[in-house]
Amino acid sequence: MATVLITGCDRGLGEEFALQYAAAGDRVIATCLDPEAFSRKHGPGLKVEPVGLDVTDEAAALRLAARLDGVAIDVLINNAGIPGPHPALEETDLALWRSMLEVNLIAPFAISKAFAAHVAQSEQKVIAFITSRMGSIGLNNTGQSYAYRSSKAGLNMVMKSLAIDLGPRQICVLGIHPGNVAVEPGRGLSVSESVASMREVIDHSGPHQTGTFYSYNGQILPW
Repeated sequence: MATVLITGCDRGLGEEFALQYAAAGDRVIATCLDPEAFSRKHGPGLKVEPVGLDVTDEAAALRLAARLDGVAIDVLINNAGIPGPHPALEETDLALWRSMLEVNLIAPFAISKAFAAHVAQSEQKVIAFITSRMGSIGLNNTGQSYAYRSSKAGLNMVMKSLAIDLGPRQICVLGIHPGNVAVEPGRGLSVSESVASMREVIDHSGPHQTGTFYSYNGQILPW
C-alpha cells in the first residue's frame, strides 16, 4: 500500500486522484480548502483522509509536514492551481496574474520543499506537478494567456531544478500535462480518463525519468 498526498482535492483532477488512489487501496491524504464538504460529499465509507490546507499558507504546510513526521509519502501530487481565464493582451488582469503566480508557481515549490523528506523516506519516491502544455515555450503558437502561461512555464522550471537538487535522494520529479479535459461529458478527455492515464505515468516512473515533462499519455513534451 502506497501513501499518496494530493493538493487541491475539493474538485476536479485532485478529487479524482483521491478517489482513484483510494479505490486502488492506497492511503490517501487529500488536502482541501473545505475538508468537511469533501467528507459530506463522499460519505464515511471512503478511505480518504481529507485535510484542510490553503497551499499558499507556507506555515500551514509546514505544520502539516510536522504532523506527518515519520510518514513516508510515496507520491506527492502538486495539483492545486488556478486554471484560467485566458484573456488577450489588453484584458490581462495583473491582480489575477499575481494570484496565479502565488498558487500555481510558488505554492507547489513550498509544498515540495516541506514534504521532500517524507518522499525520500518512501519506496516509490515521486513528486508530480500537474502542469500544462500551455507552459511550453516551444508549443506556444497562439499567444494570449500571459498569466496562466507564465505560471506554468515557471512551474516547469521549478520542477526541472528540483529534479536536479533532489536527484541525490533518488526522488523522481515529474511535470504532467493532464490533456484537454472536457467540462461537459463527450466533448473531450474525461476527468477520470485523464487521471487514470496520469497515474500510469506516475506508476511507471523512476529516477531515470526525473526532470521529464510528460503529457498524460506518456508523450514527452518540449519545453
